Amino acid sequence: MLPFHIHLGLEGFVATVLYIAMWVTFLLSVAWRPQLGIYVLAFTLPLQTVRYRLHGMLLGAEFVDILLLGVVLGLAFRGERIIPKSPITKFLLLLVVFYYLSLWQGAFFIDVPVPLWITDPRFSDWKNYVEMFFLALVVTSAIREEKHVRTLLLIMALSVLALNRNYMTLLSGENLSHFSYESREEGLLGYAGVNGLGAFEAMVISVLLAAYVNTRRIWLKVGLGVLAATSVYCLLYSFSRGAYVAALAGLIAVGFLKSRKLLIVAVVIFLAWQTLLPESVQERIKMTTDGTGEITDRSAELRFVIWEDAMKLFMRNPVTGTGLETYQDMHRVGPFRDTHNYFVKVLVETGVLGAFLFLILLWKMVRIGLNLFIRGQTPFWSGLGLGFVALMCSSIAANCFGDRWTYQQVDGYMWILFGCVLTGIRIMGEFRVPSTDDVLSQSPLESALEPALKI
Repeated sequence: MLPFHIHLGLEGFVATVLYIAMWVTFLLSVAWRPQLGIYVLAFTLPLQTVRYRLHGMLLGAEFVDILLLGVVLGLAFRGERIIPKSPITKFLLLLVVFYYLSLWQGAFFIDVPVPLWITDPRFSDWKNYVEMFFLALVVTSAIREEKHVRTLLLIMALSVLALNRNYMTLLSGENLSHFSYESREEGLLGYAGVNGLGAFEAMVISVLLAAYVNTRRIWLKVGLGVLAATSVYCLLYSFSRGAYVAALAGLIAVGFLKSRKLLIVAVVIFLAWQTLLPESVQERIKMTTDGTGEITDRSAELRFVIWEDAMKLFMRNPVTGTGLETYQDMHRVGPFRDTHNYFVKVLVETGVLGAFLFLILLWKMVRIGLNLFIRGQTPFWSGLGLGFVALMCSSIAANCFGDRWTYQQVDGYMWILFGCVLTGIRIMGEFRVPSTDDVLSQSPLESALEPALKI
């Protein structure tokens, strides 16, 4: 199905057009403008099932890799930095090495071939994960001007609109008056599943909300509001309870940092959800407990079983864990391949050391976003920083209910936006000691956060 579900008799040509576009964009990125590869990648990254159509073509399955390679070659031919200087570059490179060593450790732990090439599934998973680190850095190198960032954000918004339009079309034939597992659709995010879709929508809503409260342009508010409304619809009818929590976390983050009125909205939603939300969504939420706090939903009960088993495994390998990408092959609890909590997965597979490094990563990303939000010299850059911080809060909440961190189609936008934030930091020239005027002009909240934002 085409993203916009337009019947023009062209659906059979989607794969061919996209395949040609991949190679044309690759050549143009190399020979003309490297940012073109980022633009095309940004539009197609969440549309996983659309990219599936290329898998039968030569190198079609490497769509993301080909476009990134074009950007890298384009930067190299111009003598520009491929890996930029930033407050997090060295740490990301450290994580790449750490995770690869952990991948080797895991190979010995579960007795599988050592990860030497892309044909190994575990090596491929590692590559796809750390490729997102690389994506953020390449975005920082290729997207060098504010107009490039604005263009990139517009393209991402159009992609979200296409994804949401497709999902709303899928749901149009479903009975949504009452909850049913049969009415849950995965949409264009493919194997990330419906919970991955819900997490994606929650993060998108967080960014849109931050942009909405940070602009005074009526036409922009209208556009942001319409796009947010489509995402809210998709979020609600994903019937993902973890995604609901993630959206609420993003709302609270924007409310705390920018608009206190949103905190009132969050309280109203929390207290009056049985009145405000659609009946089917209420039914989904009420399935969790029996009203007295006792867990009655089978899927919720299984999460506790999985977490208990995972923590027992962690206690036997507390320092460095069992190795990256191992839990999915252990089959410890029935058919489940995931711990249904990414933080638990990090503990099991990489131990205390890996968990410590992961928390440092989260803190660095949030801190850099806060830095741009507080010190941004224009509403655009300040709003971008706020949106990224809200997205991170939403992502952290979502990952408490499953792995929403290692899927490119779910969190690829997080890394693209992070690259844009790093670009903003560079453009603003924020690696400086604030002047006395800066300090005196800060709000109490900004002053309180200042020590934590020093890079």
